[in-house]
Amino acid sequence: MASVLRRYLSRELLQYWVVFTLVLWLVLIAARLSLYLGQAAGGELPADAVLLLLGLKSVGFLVFLMPFSLFLALLYLLGRLNQDYESLAMAVAGAGPQQLYRMLALPVLTVTLLVAVLSGYLVPHTAQLGYDVRAKAEQQLDAGALTPGRFHRLRNGRWLVFARGAGTEPGSLADVFVYVEHPQRPQVLVAEAARVRTVAGEERYLVLQNGYRYDGQPGQADYRVLRYREYALRLQAPPAPQTRRDALSTASLWRDASPAAHAELHGRLARPLSVLVLGLIALPLGRFRAGVGRHYPMWLGVLVFALYFNLLGTGQLWIEQEKVPAWIGLWWVHALMIALCIGAAGQARWLTVRRAGA
Repeated sequence: MASVLRRYLSRELLQYWVVFTLVLWLVLIAARLSLYLGQAAGGELPADAVLLLLGLKSVGFLVFLMPFSLFLALLYLLGRLNQDYESLAMAVAGAGPQQLYRMLALPVLTVTLLVAVLSGYLVPHTAQLGYDVRAKAEQQLDAGALTPGRFHRLRNGRWLVFARGAGTEPGSLADVFVYVEHPQRPQVLVAEAARVRTVAGEERYLVLQNGYRYDGQPGQADYRVLRYREYALRLQAPPAPQTRRDALSTASLWRDASPAAHAELHGRLARPLSVLVLGLIALPLGRFRAGVGRHYPMWLGVLVFALYFNLLGTGQLWIEQEKVPAWIGLWWVHALMIALCIGAAGQARWLTVRRAGA
């Protein structure tokens, strides 16, 4: 009977988990797609890079969704068992907390292993690929992506380009305004027309024709106004080195002794551990309240999850700011949540004994 019940609960839990993960994943994908489409429409991102960036980013969403979706699936399963009085039948048959933990251990451990692989290897790899694709795509932006009547930012936001209309020739712009940001001497360029010119098959330049360049700060003695017949601005920005911690390999973080590396490493370790901790918390939150609705424990679970992951984020920030030693890491957050779990289990057992005595 135990094996039949274990297969039944495992199958139900995995089905709910897949549904919750898919729904939440699609919501995040739709939001991210809307963001990328807006950037593509504004000339900040080439249209052909949208789907590739979306696919790489979607992998990163999974590592954050899986612990939450499994937690919701556990609470939903326990709520359904309560609503259908199946939890009461299992209690009468001798299926106590220890038996339920053993029955649900296999799917929880499977998701834990999957999150560990994603967090430790796949997500950093796809994050680095995403940064590389984005940097390359931003380098390839040219005047063909510029829309007359809109402001566009190029070269990592250091250029602001505006064209009042399209030129008389295909691919050209008319009445162009360009602001080039420099720490000491910002430049403003205006031109009657502009077009893209390719040199040596790779280098692309925005060539401004018949205009003026205003160089420096207005009112200063070195402020200059230059008139030009032709002025070329290089469109391709040199690739900037990516040093973001979320794109570094786990082995690199182990070798790095900086507080930021310790914070990132503990964050990656916390993701699979959070699956186990949430699995332990779910049972005291949702078990053995026969007859209540299946959605009863879920609202409380959302609050617990929000508290848990806010504490993880705060603890990671404290490690980076060296307010918490690296050897302590985020273990105190997991210990606190497990202590709350034990307290909730003890409270539930006390209430059960009190009802039985009454």
